[in-house]
Amino acid sequence: MSSLLLALPSKGRLHDQMNKFFESSGLKLSRSGGNRTYSGFIEGIEKIEILYLSASEISSELLKGNIHMGITGIDLIEESRTSASKEVIMLSKLGFGKANVVIAVPNSWIDVENIKDLSEVASEFRSYNNRRMRVATKFKNITRNFFSNNGISNYRLVDSAGATEGSPAAGTSEIIVDITETGQTIDANNLKILKDGVMLKSQSCIFSTPNDIWDDIDLGPVEKFLRIISARSEAMNKAELFFDYTKDTSDLEINLYRKFKAIFSKGSPDLGEATSLIVPISELTSCSLYLTSLGYGPIRTNQPNFIYNRESDSWNILRQSINRA
Repeated sequence: MSSLLLALPSKGRLHDQMNKFFESSGLKLSRSGGNRTYSGFIEGIEKIEILYLSASEISSELLKGNIHMGITGIDLIEESRTSASKEVIMLSKLGFGKANVVIAVPNSWIDVENIKDLSEVASEFRSYNNRRMRVATKFKNITRNFFSNNGISNYRLVDSAGATEGSPAAGTSEIIVDITETGQTIDANNLKILKDGVMLKSQSCIFSTPNDIWDDIDLGPVEKFLRIISARSEAMNKAELFFDYTKDTSDLEINLYRKFKAIFSKGSPDLGEATSLIVPISELTSCSLYLTSLGYGPIRTNQPNFIYNRESDSWNILRQSINRA
């Protein structure tokens, strides 16, 4: 059987974040001919051949159907997608490389706070200036689709030759569409993100293309790889709470889920049992305080390195997409 082709980012911050993720997953990457080569493998997992490409190249190769799987950003997949593209499926979000594609306007536009305001201003701008409002961006497809879905038509896309945030100050555009992690650079350029101006929430994910290149691939190593990746990404934003179930509380299990998305790791506990609860890290303190207010405690916490669920969502998605039982 043939080796699976897995494309990974070759350089930059995404490459560094990806390496840290793999290291924390216990997966050791090796280059086939030294650090300067662009191919490699995963130690301990056979029949997976690694290709090191840029993040944009990975998106392009996935959409062409030339590789089996790849790690890249949601923004790059959506920006590169065309009517001729092959189907690309997200198998798992990996929890790093998070950033948002946003719309930002000058702070001086005090009457423009949301998309509806922008739509009205775009029409007025054309009437007053006899030209369309200019939008500087590197994300032309994402911008066109979003504007079309929100009824904005009076605009013209312009290339941002350098830093997109500087375009309004340079006089080459009125507004921008750009990707940002914190929004600090946008603020520093006297721009503001519209209240509903997040066009796309992106992060690094593992994607696959479900075409006939899977026909002679041994899925055993693929399942092992995806289960490890999924278990690590599942654990990254979760914590585990330990406490003794010393009394019955009506509707405790359903209330914990409704309030905090918390789930008992072993199912409904029995009275007197030592139990554990999986909860998003963002809800850790609130959930702990809620339990102590009900009379439980002490509450002990831990952050797991992996959470292996009985069923692996990423593995199931892949198997179903390529019609393999």
